[in-house]
Amino acid sequence: MLLERDAERAAIATALNAAAGGDGSVLLVSGPAGSGKSALLRDTTAAAFGAGARVLRADATRLEEDFAFGIAQQLCRPVLVAAGEAERDRWFQGASEQILRALTEERLITDGHEHYLPTEAVLYGLHTVVHAMSHDDLVVVIVDDLQWADQGSLRLLGYLAKRLSGSRILLALALADECEAPKYPLVHELVTAAARIVVPAPLSRSAVASMAEVAFGERAEEPFTAMLHEVSRGNPADVATVLTGLVAEGLRPVAAQTAAAEAEAVRLLDHRVLMSLGSQPPAVLALARAVAVLGDLAEPGLAADLVGLDDVEYSAAVQHLERLGLAGREDGRIGFVTTSVRDGIESAIPVELREDLYRRAARLLYEHGRPAERVAETLMKVGIAEDPWEVRILSSAAGSVLERGAGELAARYLRRALLNTAPDSEERGRLLVELAAAERGFDLVAAARHLSQALSLLPPGPQQAEAALWIPPAFAAAAPNVGAAVRAAVEPVLREGEPAELALRAEARTWYPGIGQPGRGEAALARLTELELTERLDTPAGRELAVVLLHSAVLSGSVPVDDVETVLKRLVSEEPLDPRHAYTSLPLLVSTAVLADGAAVLEPALTAAAQAAQEHWPDTAPLIAAELAEVKLAQGELAKARRIALGVLEGTDHEAWPDALARSVTTLAQIALETQDPELGERLLGTPMDGTDHRVFAARRLTRGMIDLVRGDPATALGRFLDCGRRLEREGWVTTPQYPWRIWAALVRQRLGDLAAAQAHAAEEDQFAQAWGTPLSVGRSLRLQGMLTGGADGIALLQEAAGILRESENVVERARTAVVLGARLLDAGLPDAEELLAEGRELVKAIGASWLDGTGETELNGPVLRFSGDSLGNLTKTEAAVARLVVQGWTNQRIADSLGVTRRAVEKNLTGTYRKLEVSGRAELIERLGALDQES
Repeated sequence: MLLERDAERAAIATALNAAAGGDGSVLLVSGPAGSGKSALLRDTTAAAFGAGARVLRADATRLEEDFAFGIAQQLCRPVLVAAGEAERDRWFQGASEQILRALTEERLITDGHEHYLPTEAVLYGLHTVVHAMSHDDLVVVIVDDLQWADQGSLRLLGYLAKRLSGSRILLALALADECEAPKYPLVHELVTAAARIVVPAPLSRSAVASMAEVAFGERAEEPFTAMLHEVSRGNPADVATVLTGLVAEGLRPVAAQTAAAEAEAVRLLDHRVLMSLGSQPPAVLALARAVAVLGDLAEPGLAADLVGLDDVEYSAAVQHLERLGLAGREDGRIGFVTTSVRDGIESAIPVELREDLYRRAARLLYEHGRPAERVAETLMKVGIAEDPWEVRILSSAAGSVLERGAGELAARYLRRALLNTAPDSEERGRLLVELAAAERGFDLVAAARHLSQALSLLPPGPQQAEAALWIPPAFAAAAPNVGAAVRAAVEPVLREGEPAELALRAEARTWYPGIGQPGRGEAALARLTELELTERLDTPAGRELAVVLLHSAVLSGSVPVDDVETVLKRLVSEEPLDPRHAYTSLPLLVSTAVLADGAAVLEPALTAAAQAAQEHWPDTAPLIAAELAEVKLAQGELAKARRIALGVLEGTDHEAWPDALARSVTTLAQIALETQDPELGERLLGTPMDGTDHRVFAARRLTRGMIDLVRGDPATALGRFLDCGRRLEREGWVTTPQYPWRIWAALVRQRLGDLAAAQAHAAEEDQFAQAWGTPLSVGRSLRLQGMLTGGADGIALLQEAAGILRESENVVERARTAVVLGARLLDAGLPDAEELLAEGRELVKAIGASWLDGTGETELNGPVLRFSGDSLGNLTKTEAAVARLVVQGWTNQRIADSLGVTRRAVEKNLTGTYRKLEVSGRAELIERLGALDQES
């Protein structure tokens, strides 16, 4: 069934009638592949037979294009074999008997070969035979796929085309738009000889709809028809291919399945085009492979050089690919229309040839000065590196991608480069260092192993020191063997003091493991003063050493906050804290700022670093998040700090980032103490941790003490708090507001009735607080003394504490002190009580929290803080997920199936949610969280 071909069929009928009347001519049917040329020739054949014509038909194929006069034999042999002797005698009058024999045998070889027939003789003889046939009947010569015809047959057709005037011969030819350049003159002769050229038009949307209805057996809906028409561009063969495939997939021509059908249609058409590529001229196939290998780097010169095409061959091959609908040009480059086409062509290249093409492409890109990263991408498609330049390129590319945070990709490049280096070479040592630098963000254990291997291959001195300093100091401090290797590697540089910057960085690492040890604080302070006097803080290495020294001096209680305020502010202002600071000693700057009650200034930088880490340096995100949680906590934003710290606790490789774990544990322990939350405490204690880290030990002891208190065992709790204090004192940690063990020990002593011991703890706390001198430490110490002291003296201490704490960043401590003071004033019948109580409530409300009973009554350490009931911040990830699904109306079983847990687990999480949010059940939970969503 021919659709929308009336005009084309009319033109063919006119040509047939003219030839029947003695006006022979050439009829050319031309158009892109699949446009219906062959169908029109079949229709011409049927019309010719209907008119009583003698039809000579041949179909050219690429496989036979070197078969001399192959098309001529296809045209003549069937007619000659079927003809009677009388007819053959008439047709061959004046023609050589050898031509007759040649046309009826399997081969026709000219120019001195089998039949010894000169080419001109063959042309004349065949022309004579065809004209002789036309004396008996109308002769219609039909040749499909003319572009694949052999040269001899093309010459014959051209010879015949020039001699059709006054004959009863119609020469009907079908020619694809693409034509191989060497044949073009012969084909061009036939094109110019055509009296009529028929170009099948693309099918309309209506015709496509008709084909779809026949294929599916039902009428296609309009969106489906529109899609089909668009993807096929009205090409009949493409429409048929897509319809066959869609029917086989069981799809229906309905609007709802249009998107799925479109995706399948694109895949089918890409596959069809790829299948046709193998039958294209060699230059076209070669260029397609070059473009597949080069990708978006397929510039004319590179693509042509890769497969050895000259300018003419390249230009013709590009045009050919464009006509096939495979490729297009943009900004001087050639590229495939879809990635699936490129993938298909690439996968079809034989393995050995593909590797050879990629290696040659890499060499071309290297010689043309393309970026190392692009050359490396190409080299990764081949086996091991063979030439030294390949190793250099892979190393350079690794450095480039590492700069933007792609550590795993950098490691892939370097592992490939290492395959071609001698096992005991210095070059291998350098590559191992580079590999470790890439790995440290996602596999610190492997990085440390590779650095250990590298140290034995590099010469002692700067190279070994540089290698060792790639290991983050916190990781080296947590792994004794690694720490020892680092110290040994940097020792020669420290001894010589050169290079100066490297020596300062090395010195920072030697100080790092000794932070807070007895007797080190004074030495650290002296060295810090020396750095300031010699103006070494102007360099990054000098500032990194200063940060370590400053933290050591502060932690040991060797210096009041006023004496370090200037250097601390300078370090804070001059260090950008971008994501890569996580690999250095600079996280101690955050710790020191928190101790100094001045962490708020770091929040913008850390927030920006956290965003940058997610986008470019994801491996550093856990530590930066842990730092941000510390800063949030220091400002009293407990809900935000809790959420961030829990994220680190639950989603971080603790072995790789021990510092992130220790910081998060400390943050969560303080929050558990503030909120008296045993569930959070148990969650914290259930996380595997390194007990040798003093921070982790102290946080766990405080947490266990809190749980003992809540469960009514103050004596055991006291032992935990004192155990924490003994460990910190033994390590020389004095300035430790984040571990308030003396405060809790004093309050437990008071509850147990030992006021003297409680006051002794309070006095000792005050001594260290006054020595350090921050508003938080001094104000909290005064609140403790006020709570332990009755009457007017106690009120006076609380009032002093409240005044000092107004200078502190910690909102929770300010609010708690206001409530404790307000309650004391209320009991004494003194003024300002209600105002202070209201202030305490408003302060915590602003951070999304409230006091447990809302009355100002105090517990052991003042009122107990609770996160607001209309927030999900106090829930675990699973609890929050379950709560959100409940609000959406899901049943417990549906939630369990979705999350991959048991129904019992869902019920357990809901029970915890009800308790934390202080709701009676499912209905109230839906009401509360639904209202919260509307507010949001």
